[in-house]
Amino acid sequence: MAIMSASDIQGPTRGTCKSWRDVYPELGQKVEQITAPHGRGIAWEGSTIWAYKERRSNIIELLWANVERFPDREAYVFHPNGQRLTWGQVGQQVQRVAARLKKEYDFVKGDRLCLLTLGCPEYVISYLAIVALGGIAVPVNLGLTAEGLVSQINKVGAKGAVVSPDIWNDKLESVRGQLVSVKSVFMVGDVAAPGTLSFAELNREGRELLPQTSIDEWDLCAISFTSGTTGVPKGTMAMHINALGCAQNIVYAAKGLSAEDINICMPPLYHNTAVYTDFMPALLTGGKCVIMRAFEPLEAIKLIESERATWAVAAPIMLWMMMNHPDFAKHDCSSLKKILFGGHAASETYINQLNKCFSPVAMVNGGSVSESTALGFALPTEDAIRKITSCGLATPNTDIAIFDDHGNELTEPNQIGEVAYRGQQTNAGYWEEPGKTSEVFRKDGFVLSGDWAKIDEEGYLWLLDRKKDMVVRGGQNIYCIEVENKLYLHTSILRAAVVGVPDHLFSERLKAVVVLKPGHSLTAKQVREHCAAHLAPYEVPEYVVFTQALPTNAAGKTLKPPLMDHWGVNESSPSEKLAAFCASMPEALMDKPQLKLDSQTLTPREALAAVQSHNSLGQSISELIAQHGIVSMTKPNEARFR
Repeated sequence: MAIMSASDIQGPTRGTCKSWRDVYPELGQKVEQITAPHGRGIAWEGSTIWAYKERRSNIIELLWANVERFPDREAYVFHPNGQRLTWGQVGQQVQRVAARLKKEYDFVKGDRLCLLTLGCPEYVISYLAIVALGGIAVPVNLGLTAEGLVSQINKVGAKGAVVSPDIWNDKLESVRGQLVSVKSVFMVGDVAAPGTLSFAELNREGRELLPQTSIDEWDLCAISFTSGTTGVPKGTMAMHINALGCAQNIVYAAKGLSAEDINICMPPLYHNTAVYTDFMPALLTGGKCVIMRAFEPLEAIKLIESERATWAVAAPIMLWMMMNHPDFAKHDCSSLKKILFGGHAASETYINQLNKCFSPVAMVNGGSVSESTALGFALPTEDAIRKITSCGLATPNTDIAIFDDHGNELTEPNQIGEVAYRGQQTNAGYWEEPGKTSEVFRKDGFVLSGDWAKIDEEGYLWLLDRKKDMVVRGGQNIYCIEVENKLYLHTSILRAAVVGVPDHLFSERLKAVVVLKPGHSLTAKQVREHCAAHLAPYEVPEYVVFTQALPTNAAGKTLKPPLMDHWGVNESSPSEKLAAFCASMPEALMDKPQLKLDSQTLTPREALAAVQSHNSLGQSISELIAQHGIVSMTKPNEARFR
């Protein structure tokens, strides 16, 4: 029986995952069922979804409401340059930039503006200005190569781009001629490089009248890319209703946010986490948003102290680096009481450390897929330990279901299938990709995630593994096939396979297993240097292993599970295996606390020294490696790794 396209399958579907609206009756009173309109380019038009009853028609209404209520209250603080903007100033700048984009550069509703800068005033003003015109903001991953940037900018047919000087000089200037649709490049700062326009001139003083544009909640507001590499990117189309729904979920998950709350935005602003779970909820409440240009743990600690930040949504690794910084105890972070994080399951040690360091009133692990904006499930604070490695419950405006390969819902507890999400956050589909849209977006409103999961007897969701050949490193999605394709560009590589190795800090680290051509030689460092020339930094394999052959099935397809704990030596002693493991990584990783033995944390260097000295610790490590492999020491306590 052929597997059906997602678009061929229609309800009815129960969605057996319990929701926050079921557990908290007060939240159940805040949602209603609505129907998606026809003729608006929505892949699941006509489907019924949950949505919040009291919601704005569009994002820009939030801005004008804040400008009216709090004209003199600080809205944004930018680190490290220290710029501060009140809501009144933000409103004035958005109005004049939007008006000039239309009047002087012919931007109209539906046009795309790419944002290629880290957190700064120009990013915020540009994002809100293009949205005010009914246009579409397109944050672009700055870690991409020039080739990757060109691919994504051209994919959306952007009319313009806002670019920082470093991105222009290092990547875009040399490929400007390849940006076929881009009419205007606006340079951040006061001075424009040749071939660009000054954003300062676009934002010059003067009163400009913003033309009225009809915008409703089903209009597109942003496009974000699900693929982080150069391959063939997919742009998932977010509507205003999606952004508003995700922001409201954050407010309730954090046990309430108001205009008095202060957010510290630590992830980069090109990432969905920053946009939809930090920037948007702060806009929704009218509270202050402190935006870091780039995350650095000690700087984040100091900002929490100086700005008295009360809430944050961040990758777990960011919070871990802060809590374990040697200067953490020297600073007062007691104001941070509402902490949300996601990307992978938490460990009991991590949760206990959060409690110890911050004594939070809300401590929520949540997530989703890009196609469902950013927050489709969340583990309530009350369940943080009881359901420690569960992903929790569907958010109030979401249904979660499990499907088999033929699109049939699995309704019995603990049946394993592909998890899918339906609700206010479900995006419209992929930009100009009807074929790929039909593979993922079902006509009944559910979007397939590519993750294997189950729902237990209590209705809690457990993510188990991925259908997609993908690694999630510290919250960043890495598609193995695209890294493999770049490895094959090297003239000495015959075969290559890329897998994820479980990791306590990043959930997974990337590993390349390489077969060289006869007579050729390479070092692990040379492989990483080759990858760095073609891929974003986070896509460069940290572990590089050379082997004689890759395991395959009868059809010749590479079998990847055996490669996770393969270090280039087979029938060898634990000491030799550990030495090979250490040799596969960069020197800098040798002193990172990657390994655990019971409750003891070790660096690879410490573990190797113990094994080679044959002391009692070394004997315990050797026994564990002999019985369960090295990965048993790198593996966090997540359901999908058990």
